[in-house]
Amino acid sequence: MIRRTFLLLATFAALAPAPCSAGVEGDGEAVMLVAAPQMPDPRFARTVLVVAFPQDAGPMGLVLNKPAGMTLGELFGPDRPELADHPDPILLGGPVDPDGMLFLFHWPEHPVRALPVAGDVYLSGDGKLFETLVADRGASAGRRFFAGYSGWAEGQLDREIANGDWLVLPVDLDALFDPDTERLYERLLPRAQGRSVRLPAAGRALLSHAPASALPSPAKPR
Repeated sequence: MIRRTFLLLATFAALAPAPCSAGVEGDGEAVMLVAAPQMPDPRFARTVLVVAFPQDAGPMGLVLNKPAGMTLGELFGPDRPELADHPDPILLGGPVDPDGMLFLFHWPEHPVRALPVAGDVYLSGDGKLFETLVADRGASAGRRFFAGYSGWAEGQLDREIANGDWLVLPVDLDALFDPDTERLYERLLPRAQGRSVRLPAAGRALLSHAPASALPSPAKPR
């Protein structure tokens, strides 16, 4: 069962993208992963992820096309009646800390406790930002809420990409908030097979789980 907790990134330094010295995308910005048809891990079969690389922590990935089958209202409503009819769906972001909540959202300027993803899109697990987002019922198209996230041990993701388990694409802002999650994989797979970019060098250097200091309680490392 999903619990109503939030994943918090501890310091502003950890919220900046990691510097990158090489790579097709060049500067360590987030990338998208599309599972190859032969993906050996059933947890990630036919998945699409966005992966960011914060400093002082390992990469954080969110699965974009696995609905949890419940809304924010259904999750929070029993304790917070004012949210009982909130329609935003919850997605299963990955197997790490499935009781925690993260969210992607558009914002006009960089919030203090948020990680830049691409353009005006940010990733956070800050409770105050959550309250601001859910108070605006009319902005559902520009945000997504996730239970848990995905992470990799040092060098693991690089090996998986080299083995052909993942195809790598630049971040597609429309895909991040595509409401048709059921067909997202089918739409992106041909593009990914035709144009797969290398994982940024910063990502290869930082393929590890976020330490406890970077994701304080209630977050728990895998």
